[in-house]
This record gives sequence, structure tokens and C-alpha cells, in this order.
Amino acid sequence: MKLFVIVMLFFPVFLLSACDSLDDVVPEIGSPDPLITFEEANDQEYDFTTPLYGMKVAIRGDVGGNVEDILNKLDNRAANFLECQFGDPDVGFENVQIENGETIPPLSEQRVFVVPFTFECVGPTTDVCAGVYFSGTGADLTIISKRTIGECKDFSFFKHELGHRYGMEADHSNRSDFEPCIDPPECELPFDIGG
Repeated sequence: MKLFVIVMLFFPVFLLSACDSLDDVVPEIGSPDPLITFEEANDQEYDFTTPLYGMKVAIRGDVGGNVEDILNKLDNRAANFLECQFGDPDVGFENVQIENGETIPPLSEQRVFVVPFTFECVGPTTDVCAGVYFSGTGADLTIISKRTIGECKDFSFFKHELGHRYGMEADHSNRSDFEPCIDPPECELPFDIGG
């Protein structure tokens, strides 16, 4: 059993070190989308709102699918996360004081920029992201990919980014406090895509 655990811990490291690029790991998907910066996301027109929580949403023009479906899926992912993490999806309508003393505003203050696919990013643990959360004064902004690598459903990593909004550290040092609530549904990846 110990040998199995050791092999499973080092296999992803071997897999990544054996490949020159993401294309070598999963050649059928092509390259991730180019780098998306906070400035680019911040400059979007957030002219959609989700029906339940009222999150402000911008959808890039090359994202496929029905706008209503996209907005409903974002709300559903948020409700699932809040039910799991706090035991009550209505927490999304309230100010929430988290463990470090910070007060997180209702989800209606959150902006979400939807892009089509996994993208290049600047993160503490990776340079390819399925989502990124930006906090701080006036930020409260998530970039989220509709699709990602592997057998993942739409917006699989939105719950992960909500974990960051509600106190998960950028370096994932307190990730265990948020699992399994941040785990993507029906999603098997060959390696970790951060955010």
C-alpha cells in the first residue's frame, strides 16, 4: 500500500517532467488559450446576472452555448459549494465572516468572466488555469473556463475558485479545510490545473 501511495505521489511529477508542453500530455486538445490578465478581465462589460445570486457575468464572444444555461450553471455550482461548505446555500446572499476575520460580501458583488477553455495564467503553482480568483479592494473577480482538459463538465473548477473567495489560500496550504466542497464533479485530469 505504501508503495502505491509513493508511486501515485510521484507519477504526476514524472508525467509533467517527461513532457515539454501541455500538448504532449493531452495532444488532442491543442494548446490552452493565451494569457488572460486581471486587467483584461476587469475591463469587460458585466452585463449579465445570474438568476439566483445575482453574480455579474461577462461572457467572451467565442464561448459556445446558451447564455441562460451558462448563468444557471454558475448559480448551481455556487449553491452546491455553499451547501457543502456552510450547510446552507443562502449564505450566498449574506456577508460572511471567514476564519481570518475578513468579511466576504454576498455573491451579488462577485464578477465572473467566462472564457471558452483552459488558459495561460500567472499563478503560484501553475501557468495553466481553468479558473483564477482575484481578491482585494474592488476586485472580487473570477475568470472561469467553460471547458477544461479531461472528462470535466462545464465550469468544473468554479467551486474551487469560490473556495478561494471564501478563504482558501492561493498556495492551497489550507485546501483540506475546503475539500470535498471544491472538488470538480466527474472530472479526471492527468495533473492538477491550479487557480
